[in-house]
Amino acid sequence: MKRSLGLLLALVTSAGTARAQGDDARQIAETSAAQWNAAFAKGKVDAIVSLYADNAMLLRPDGAVSRGAGEIRAFWQNVIQRGEYAMDIVSVTEDHKDTIVATAELSGVQTQGGQPVTKHRYGAVLYSVLKRQPDGTWKAKVQKWNDDHRI
Repeated sequence: MKRSLGLLLALVTSAGTARAQGDDARQIAETSAAQWNAAFAKGKVDAIVSLYADNAMLLRPDGAVSRGAGEIRAFWQNVIQRGEYAMDIVSVTEDHKDTIVATAELSGVQTQGGQPVTKHRYGAVLYSVLKRQPDGTWKAKVQKWNDDHRI
């Protein structure tokens, strides 16, 4: 756990202002959040898992660490059963040509007839280290949730 958190903190604190080879880092982070929000709203756990790199790690709100697709899938399946959430990008920092660190606020979403009715922020923050994959896509390598409500 300490090593995992240390890796995330090292990536976050070393982030500079290098361009991501012509890609707009904010747009990459916004696109990733939009894909996550769409998959979550439809309850598509496999679509959420596909947004993670093969060797990804998720530092969960309860302090546990989920590694790999199976553990990450189990975490998200549990979260999906508890309600609907959405992420909004707050800040984005680039590091080198293949790493972006995005900070997002998480909101609860209330729906009616499958359509979002209200959205309320409840103080959870999600830090994501996005890495460019060999095929050019961007996927979450490390995520860290800060959430006092422990989803």
